[in-house]
Formats: sequence, C-alpha cells, structure tokens
Amino acid sequence: MAFRSKKICLVGGEDVHKRINLSQYLNDAGFEVTILGTSVVSFPDNITYYNYPLNRSLSLISDYKTIKWYRTFFTENRFDVIHTFDTKPAFLTPLALLKTKTPITRTITGLGTVFISQSLLNKSLRLVYNTLHLKVRNRVFKTVFQNNDDKDLFLKNRLVSQHNFELIYSSGIELKDYNRLAKRSNKRFTFICVARLVYEKGITYLLEAAKICHEKGHDFKFLIVGPLEENSKRLNAEILNNYKNYVEFLGERSDVEKLLLSADAFVLPTFREGFARVLLEAAAVGLPIISTNVTGVREFAKHNQEALLVSSKNTEELVNACIKLASCTELANKLVENALKRVERFSLKNVSKQYIGIFEEAINQQTI
Repeated sequence: MAFRSKKICLVGGEDVHKRINLSQYLNDAGFEVTILGTSVVSFPDNITYYNYPLNRSLSLISDYKTIKWYRTFFTENRFDVIHTFDTKPAFLTPLALLKTKTPITRTITGLGTVFISQSLLNKSLRLVYNTLHLKVRNRVFKTVFQNNDDKDLFLKNRLVSQHNFELIYSSGIELKDYNRLAKRSNKRFTFICVARLVYEKGITYLLEAAKICHEKGHDFKFLIVGPLEENSKRLNAEILNNYKNYVEFLGERSDVEKLLLSADAFVLPTFREGFARVLLEAAAVGLPIISTNVTGVREFAKHNQEALLVSSKNTEELVNACIKLASCTELANKLVENALKRVERFSLKNVSKQYIGIFEEAINQQTI
C-alpha cells in the first residue's frame, strides 16, 4: 500500500512566514504543507504558498471577500486538517467553512487592541468578536492558547469548551539558528526594542523614558526597530519625530538578529501579548531584558530572574530599570544566564511535537 502524505493548510496574515520553520518539522513528520497569508517573504520550494485578501481591521466588505475566497479555495483544494494563526483567520476560516467537515484547529496568538482598549468602539467590537467565536465554537476541533489569561477569557465567555483546548506557550523558536551571543560592549549602553509601532506596545512610554534618561545625564542609545502601524492622536509620525534627539527609529528591517547582537539590552514595555516571541529572540542572543509584568510576558520571565519587569504604562519604573540595568553588569549577566536556560523550554523542536500531536489527533478523529 502506497504511503500518502497528510495535507495541512496553515492560514495566517502578514507574518505567516514565521511558520516556515514549523513547516519543516511538519514535512519531516510526513505532512505536505500549504500556507495562506499576506506575507511578501519568499517561501521554500517544499511549501506551497498562496497570497490572499485579508484586512487586519474589521471591515464587512473586505471580510466578506475573505470568506468568499476561503470557500472557493477550500472547495478547489482538499486538506486533511486546517490550522489558523492570527486574530481574524481564527474565526473567519471556520465561519467560511461551517458546512464542511475538514478538521479545523487554531492558535489564539493574542487578543490585541480590541481587548485592551476601553473605548466605546472596542467594547462594541468585543461583542462582535465574542459573537463570531461563539458561532464557530462547535466547528473548531481544538483551540491552542499561548497564555492562561486568553484561555480563561474564552472559557468564561463559553467560546471554547473544557475539552477542546490546549496550552502551548509560544509558537517556538528555532534555537539552532541562534549560534552567537551579543558582546554587550558598546561605549554607549545601547537599548533596542523590536516591535510593531502601535500604542499598545508601550512605544510612547519608551520614548518618554529615553528622554528622561537623557535629561538625567545618562548617555544611553535607544534603537526602535519596526514599522509604524498607527496614525492616531496617541501615536503617529509627528510624535516619533519629536523624540528623534533621544531615539533612533530604524523602521522595518530584515537584519533584526544582527541588530540584536549589536545591542546591550532589550526593552519591550508592552501592555499585553499573546506570547512575546521577541523576548525569546532577545534571550537567545544573550541580551538582558526589560519588559512589563503583563500577560504574554509573565509566561516567559519572572522579575529579577529572566528579566526586569516593570508595571505597564509606568515611565518612572521604566526609567529606573534602564538605569539599574546599565549600571550593574552583575545583574545583567544574571538575567542573561537565567534567560538562556529558560528559552530552551520554548524551542521549536519541543513546540512542533505538541502541534503535530494535535494535528494527528484531529485527522484521526475524522476517520473514526
């Protein structure tokens, strides 16, 4: 009897290329991998990639077009299991395929602005979000959460049952790709932040902290890497320009690892994360970390062990942490040593085994 590879489709958004390494493990486990996304990155030959229409923001017209695209694509292309990453595919994909039987699994990579903001608009969007997830609850075979808070919220709102979820902390990091450690020997102590430039990443608090450090007489260098994805009163290009004397804005870069290796410390003053994968990357290159004591960070780091954790939206604590870390080599070394040990638990090799188990289970229940 001829061996038939299992066909899986991974559905995501603009950062779906981050699943390439996971796909290699899936290939090794006998899966034929197709990826759907909006990424502009080139994919290896052993992955079939399709670009499709997906709008990050809620839009009835564009979301309807996405649902129609899903229905057409999955009618013309058959798979043994479909897995979604990213916020909107998590409910749009099962919504589009309500009347089909291919097993669907999904990862909730974070709840984002809709669940952080207390604005009237986002409170309304939360109702929409919950309604859509409730509608597709029975269509999803298993939901993967990356932190307990997201899991508890879904359970509280009955968006998943007690029996169809798993906890897998992070999407994993390919540690074998990180074979160098930062020298941390700059004459000007250099902090680096790698993030999408949106208000919820705490960017404005980092800008103000950099300014205050300068005013206190500390000749630190602050680098911010990532695309500006917001144009609001809270964060926009003009605001960034007001801090150009204290912070260097490098924009979106393809040489992030090189930039991390050139720094002395990593800082991420985020309000909330699904799981802050970028902290794994910083830890893997041996950078001491400053972040916030919030969901998606606590799952990796404890205060004064793997990182210095400050309260979110607290510029004073952030300033004090920067000064403390820059002035105490012994503390920095301790944080690096602990984080290097901790990050091994989140290796892609370990994470992929957990995902493969879920996919195999989904396929097997379909054949029963």
